[in-house]
Amino acid sequence: MKTYRASTLPFSQFSLTEFVGELRQAGVSTVELAQVHYSDVEAETIATLRDETGLRFTSMLSTVGVDAPDGLEALIEILDTAQRLSISTVSIASGGNETATAREIETIVGHLKTVTAEAAARNLSLILYAHEGSLAYNLERTQHILTAIPSETLGFYYSPYHFHRAGDDPVVALRTLSERLSSIYFNCGVDAKTGSEPFWAPEMDFRGICQEIERIGYTGEIMLIYLGLQAETPQPIIDGVSKAGAKLETYF
Repeated sequence: MKTYRASTLPFSQFSLTEFVGELRQAGVSTVELAQVHYSDVEAETIATLRDETGLRFTSMLSTVGVDAPDGLEALIEILDTAQRLSISTVSIASGGNETATAREIETIVGHLKTVTAEAAARNLSLILYAHEGSLAYNLERTQHILTAIPSETLGFYYSPYHFHRAGDDPVVALRTLSERLSSIYFNCGVDAKTGSEPFWAPEMDFRGICQEIERIGYTGEIMLIYLGLQAETPQPIIDGVSKAGAKLETYF
């Protein structure tokens, strides 16, 4: 049986104390904090939640583009927040866009090198995720960034959905980037195109993806981000996370 991490992003309208304890009951062992939950939280609050729930808070999700106005400074500030909260890993986007010029790519890679060096100085890990609309939207661009920054501090955060959206084979993408793989996540919730759940893009070869996860020997946690529900309480989202974990188990 796999171990699971949950993103707090789908719970943005709720405070941490309203739902993290129930996540533990849903089979989650680790939490990834979204910006709304880490920006102003006190270190003592996270420490108390760790003690009371048995959950580990090991990563934070940043959606800041490093090339945005003050983006570099904002990312470095997020690294300082991770240190303050005793959280070891920050998930980052590439910034930029799919139509970036060679000069824009060079500039962004330079900024990402700076963030990587700042993370290393703080004894933190970075994990880069691919996402449509950004510079790292497909396999080729993601490879380019990782090759240009061969630091052990910068790993890769794999989601099959985003490679599928880019027209890449998610299995090939995972195999290609496996040496830099740090973590894995699945986009879950209500699929906007089909209305199906628990996974987005249900046409993907989930069994093949999970077999490749096994083949490369990944034994870390799998993060589930359950989006698309207009919930008035945290419980439907918690139930969705539990449903997604149970379904994913059938593919391994």
